[in-house]
Amino acid sequence: MPAQPTILALDGGGTHTRAVVIAPDATVLAQATGPGCNPFDRPEWAENLRHLLEQMPRTTLQSAVLGMAGYDAARPSSAQQEQVARAALGPDVRLWLENDVETAHRAAFAGQAGVFVLAGTGSVAMAVGANGQTARAGGWGWLLGDEGGGYWIGRKALGYATRYLDDPSVPFAAFAQALLHSLNLPTTGPTAPDALREWLRTRTHPRSAVGDVAATVHTLALNEDTYAIALLRAASGHLAELAHTTAKQVSNLPPSPLPLAWSYGGSVMHNPVVLQTVTSLLGAEPHPATLPPIGGAVLKAAELAGWHTDATWICQLARNLTHRKAIA
Repeated sequence: MPAQPTILALDGGGTHTRAVVIAPDATVLAQATGPGCNPFDRPEWAENLRHLLEQMPRTTLQSAVLGMAGYDAARPSSAQQEQVARAALGPDVRLWLENDVETAHRAAFAGQAGVFVLAGTGSVAMAVGANGQTARAGGWGWLLGDEGGGYWIGRKALGYATRYLDDPSVPFAAFAQALLHSLNLPTTGPTAPDALREWLRTRTHPRSAVGDVAATVHTLALNEDTYAIALLRAASGHLAELAHTTAKQVSNLPPSPLPLAWSYGGSVMHNPVVLQTVTSLLGAEPHPATLPPIGGAVLKAAELAGWHTDATWICQLARNLTHRKAIA
């Protein structure tokens, strides 16, 4: 009896990458995770991508779709991403690469119109109008933009810490001390400034390490720290602006409330302060995502393979992607 055909989907963010192999009945046959594979800030991105793909069973693959941070078909680095994927998967697999916000948008709306706000380490939004027109805003990377994302939040928070180390009498001393404590760094004494500098210097991936500081800001906000809440509300303003920017490019309706359904993804958007503030600024409750982000790559891979994916199949896929644990 011949082996059943399979498809592969990958969601490659700036910090983490996830891949799955799916059977025709929407079963998750294999799954693995690894570090980010964004060529704009990961010198080792190609090895990360190759290693993850080579962990997956590939003998019966019909198609593979990779949603990747930093991807754009016109970029030289994106041609390199395709070359790495093709070398790992072989010449016979139908291969499709796209930006990770496209993947997440398809997952949230199952291919329908709407605005998707993605805020993890970075930030970007994508809108698809009723006529199929698309628009994107943000995604400029940590040096040029990504306002409202985890790195932006972490960088702003660490700015409070550096100002406190320069002048311990600042009004936000308690906030700065909590941040330094979370990094196991001293808050007083002549070695404290150099300890923070050494912490950053010794990080394996500084951008991700700074982005991880956002988690401490989230925790402090939940504990009603006024500076943490203010910082997350500032981030929310940037994220709402991204949504409005994309929506007005694909819709002629008034901008407020947002003229399209909207949804979200990424660690920052899951913070209650951020979600509530963005919701208020957009004037509408978010649309519950149909699938987790990697599901958008699964849907496209199934299409390339010629599989039938009705509502029942998509519901089964959602359950399997949510509850299946990653393989070692």
